[in-house]
Amino acid sequence: MKAILKSFLLLTLICGFVYLSGCTSAESTTGKLAFQQKDYQKAEIELKKGLLIDKNDAEGWYMLGYSQVENGNYADSKESFANARRLSAEYNDRITQVWIDKYNEGARNFGSGIDAEKKKDSLGAKRYYEAALRYFQAATSITPDSLKGFKALGETYLALGQTEKSKSVFEEILAKSSNPEDAVKVAAILFDSGLGMMEYENYTDAAATFKQIISISSLPKSNQYYEVAAYNYGLAKAKIGEGLRNANSEDPAYKTHYQEALTVLEPLSATTIGAKDLAPKVWDLLVVVYASLGENQKALDAQKKAAELKGK
Repeated sequence: MKAILKSFLLLTLICGFVYLSGCTSAESTTGKLAFQQKDYQKAEIELKKGLLIDKNDAEGWYMLGYSQVENGNYADSKESFANARRLSAEYNDRITQVWIDKYNEGARNFGSGIDAEKKKDSLGAKRYYEAALRYFQAATSITPDSLKGFKALGETYLALGQTEKSKSVFEEILAKSSNPEDAVKVAAILFDSGLGMMEYENYTDAAATFKQIISISSLPKSNQYYEVAAYNYGLAKAKIGEGLRNANSEDPAYKTHYQEALTVLEPLSATTIGAKDLAPKVWDLLVVVYASLGENQKALDAQKKAAELKGK
């Protein structure tokens, strides 16, 4: 009888690491102990094993997600936290708090990076921005629907000079939001890229890049990035047309590019252009485009308009 009672007491103690559905597996118990000891590497390994058995262990999923974040396995933590939320509302607030902690640490490091830049400490700034990046990567994996976290992530990539990654992040934000501020951020990144292409006379890719900018539906047409991108699209198309005409003036294919330039330049010329000194350039370019298409009267009218704007 004593032996039976002892076995019962032992079983009760083992089940002390509970879980509403019953006793946890040995692996889950080991993983949770490691988690409490902040041995997140071991916790991740053991909890993964345990959760193959205890798939409904909300606490286990939460601890696994937290451990994965601490170990830098951000992509894996998404599923773990999602499972914890799905299984028990109890973990919503805990996961939100983890997000807040990581986001705030990212913001603190980003601010320190800005301060370091002001002091001309480029290496220090880079270290702070890289730390901020890790925290914001963690935050976006913890709460994938947080636009605030993704904006911070995009800004940090930009601060580190990783423009392609920054563009990708802001384009993802644009897919979820029609906020003009986000549109301007994407436009700014694309614009710098387009200018680089123009500098190297890569007019085909430049035209495609500037067309991307003016195709952003939430970018206000009165915004300077829109206006200058529209002008540069027309300029790039005119340059492509000029190259084709110089190569073979008998081939009318070059006119297609001048026509495509007009589809943007004419509407732009009809607006009140806010970008400084851009209006005369638009009309000067229209002179070239109209003349290249044989529309001589329109070319003369455009020339007069350009002269008026220049005060001649």
